[in-house]
Amino acid sequence: MAELRGERRVSRIFAEYHVGDAVVRLRQRDNTLLYEVEEPALTEKVRKLLNQAMDEYVKRGVEPEKLAEKYSRRLEPSEALAFRYYLLRELKGFSKLHVFMCDDQIEDFTITMPGPVRLIHRLAPHYEWIESNIVVESDEELDRLVKLVVERSGGSITPANPVVEILTPSFDRVAGVLRGEVSLHSSITVRKFPRRPYSLARLVRLGTLNSEVAAILWLAVELKCNVIIAGLTGSGKTTLLNSLLLQLPRNYKIVTIEEHPEINLKDHPGWFPLYARLPTSPAARQTAIPLTQLLKAALRHRPTVIAVGEARAEEVQDMITAASVGHGTATTLHTDNLDHMLKRLTSHPMNLKPDQVALIDYAVFVVRMPDGRRRVKEIYENMSGSWELIYDYEGGKFKLPEKIGQKLATTHRGLEPYELAALEIRKRAEQLRAQARKEEVVATV
Repeated sequence: MAELRGERRVSRIFAEYHVGDAVVRLRQRDNTLLYEVEEPALTEKVRKLLNQAMDEYVKRGVEPEKLAEKYSRRLEPSEALAFRYYLLRELKGFSKLHVFMCDDQIEDFTITMPGPVRLIHRLAPHYEWIESNIVVESDEELDRLVKLVVERSGGSITPANPVVEILTPSFDRVAGVLRGEVSLHSSITVRKFPRRPYSLARLVRLGTLNSEVAAILWLAVELKCNVIIAGLTGSGKTTLLNSLLLQLPRNYKIVTIEEHPEINLKDHPGWFPLYARLPTSPAARQTAIPLTQLLKAALRHRPTVIAVGEARAEEVQDMITAASVGHGTATTLHTDNLDHMLKRLTSHPMNLKPDQVALIDYAVFVVRMPDGRRRVKEIYENMSGSWELIYDYEGGKFKLPEKIGQKLATTHRGLEPYELAALEIRKRAEQLRAQARKEEVVATV
């Protein structure tokens, strides 16, 4: 069982919940939080039986479940629970990191050297990286844990291939580095994606954007505009993109193209996900399937909207080609302002020409605030190559988008485009506000 490190004064418990048979507490400590894990008590009797069961597993290959059933008969109920927990944790789980891998309330966790595991918690993201009471004691133990997580996720990390990025069976992203070749210490960082996708109404409830701005973006994607959602790491780009795609009509066909499965549209009947096949070793490079190949394949499936998880290189060319023939497109881009976005789009390896950039309709910029909250900061509308700021959170600017009104006017008669946009945005904003009131949100510390 992990011991609580007591070098600092601990105070009240902010949150407490179970992860399997372990108890997790978020405990306030000085000006930060401690992620405290309490695992079942491990007695000397249980420890000895665990060693026997491990030997039997290694020598005879007995299934862990059968071992747990066999040895639990010799123990009291509380000891049997502890025995089963630790046996399955070591033989089928992730050893010391098991609770972190199973806790859906964790956003990211990392170990970059021997010491406490650090994490970002969804209930208190404004504290950024907080420590836990689970401590990796040595470089050797860290080596073992990194190899264990990578191997149980279906990959391999060796001195010949010391940098690995792979997905766990539950589609969390693991980035591992083995020491000796490129780093002084082995390290691992795991990004845990939400099991339940955030709805657009939930983002409104959380304050990521207001209902009118949400209605504009919802309309833009539904009307097959070409949208880029930009921001820095951890700003919530993919979360916003996912929530917008979930709003699309059920008769739409949505093709998503990603290197790693982050977008989750399981509730939409028209979702068709495609994933790049990345080489897991130098020898597998010839069998790789890049995003560009998937984008070209997607066009043959008659999509209504094509969404690329993150645009990095020449796949942007194919996305613009899709936009030019009438498909709606949406993607995320790693940048924090309009000037930098345009420079990235027109420079190597994207290399878009001015007439191609003109096909992009909206640029949405998302930021992570100092308190950990995500916020839609700015929205720009592209009118024939001239970018106009139509929404500015800090400056309080809000202007109805012209292109949405123009698109609505092609199917609605009797009203001016501006009036059509205003009516449709107001109607959808009211709908989102009603839905947002039903969303439950955990209060911040």
